[in-house]
Amino acid sequence: MSRHDTEQDQLETIKAWWDKYGTGLLSVILVIVLSFSGYRYWQGYTYNKAVEASSVFEVLDMSLATGVFGEVSREARRLMQDQPKSPYSGSAALMLADFHWQAGEIDEAIDALSWLVNSKQSADLKQIAQLRLARIYIQQADFVAAQQQLDLLHSQRLAPAVTANVDYVAGLLALAQKQTAQAYEMFKRVVENEQAQSDLRNLASIQMDDLAIE
Repeated sequence: MSRHDTEQDQLETIKAWWDKYGTGLLSVILVIVLSFSGYRYWQGYTYNKAVEASSVFEVLDMSLATGVFGEVSREARRLMQDQPKSPYSGSAALMLADFHWQAGEIDEAIDALSWLVNSKQSADLKQIAQLRLARIYIQQADFVAAQQQLDLLHSQRLAPAVTANVDYVAGLLALAQKQTAQAYEMFKRVVENEQAQSDLRNLASIQMDDLAIE
């Protein structure tokens, strides 16, 4: 067998292999390239969205501090709508609810807090929203709605400090319903909770003193 015949055989073997596997190999390479490009695009997209959310939140925070939040409140709503999973959206919802509450726009405040409760934000932010909702409902004498929020909180695994806040609001709810003994017991739990914030314990202690006088 001549050298020419050997090279010709190798060439024919390669051509046969390519005819059999070439299209599949190109498809695999194409998938890898497209996947990598897609991954790089998604990384860039999520980074840009995070930067955008951070910038919007910074404006909201500054506006709140300078008392002009109302001028940019629509940006808070847009952030909540466009990036509902961003932690900045959760904080923006709390800001928006406080703004409406201070303005006496109760329904709008409830809407903002309800959005947060039903969102996919962190448990910590949702618990804050539930506590504030319960307080609003107590102010509005909607005791059933307030109790529903407290029941939802009690159904969760709460940190001791959060439990103190829930017990305090439960005391306020009992007080609003003139259930003095129940209110006293709730405030007592707060005072005895070593993980409760000192300000909250002081408030609960004052409430207990007032109830004792009565």
